[in-house]
Amino acid sequence: MFLGGCYFAQLPDPNEIQGMAQVDAEIMQRNIAMTHQKLDEQIRKGMISPAQKDAEIKRMVEGIVSYVKLDQIPEDEAWRFADLYRQAGDLETARGLLEQAVQVAPSEDRRVNDTMQLARVMAMQGDIKFAVETARKTFDTPPAEKAPILMSALYEIVPAGLNSKSKDDWIVLAQLLEDAIGQHLLVEVDPQTEAGKAFMASVGVHVEKAWDQVFRLYSKAGRDDLLRAAISRRSEQDEKVGKV
Repeated sequence: MFLGGCYFAQLPDPNEIQGMAQVDAEIMQRNIAMTHQKLDEQIRKGMISPAQKDAEIKRMVEGIVSYVKLDQIPEDEAWRFADLYRQAGDLETARGLLEQAVQVAPSEDRRVNDTMQLARVMAMQGDIKFAVETARKTFDTPPAEKAPILMSALYEIVPAGLNSKSKDDWIVLAQLLEDAIGQHLLVEVDPQTEAGKAFMASVGVHVEKAWDQVFRLYSKAGRDDLLRAAISRRSEQDEKVGKV
């Protein structure tokens, strides 16, 4: 397997990490993100497979967390370390850190994001019911803070939950996703800002993908009645807010 030095280029000297008072989670997150980009480029060039990339990222993150002093993680950094442990496959530790992060979240943005990440880890563990209940706790956030809800539900929580073999789980995931669409349509942004313009330009794409996934989940569960009802609600939504 040829990796072009990506893995080792992104890992600091182990002796350097070992000498730190604590691993700098923010820097490690950046290193991992950079490695993702470089390995994705190698995938596009046909140099490695997606499976090889996943294995290399996991090996990299496992190497990082092996130096983390778990009992010395600052409360305000718990969410960053949780991300490292999730990627390393230590979901129990990631869950505990995210539960802590939600409790001490200094802002509504941080609470929403950390709560959705907690729901994601729960879904990865197979706790679909608790994952959905946890994700729904973000629905009370003000319109200006709702943007992460659909994105996490669609691209993180539901994909993690698809490993479940339970039809009931598929149904509650579909219901979560459908309600997350409603949350997305309530988001308020400043259309004069670049971020606001980007959000407005992408709304239709994400909503369309979310509805398609809702339909697939109801179909997968063998619930044609729920599928037909969802299709009807989609049509009603189009009439009410316009085709998004």
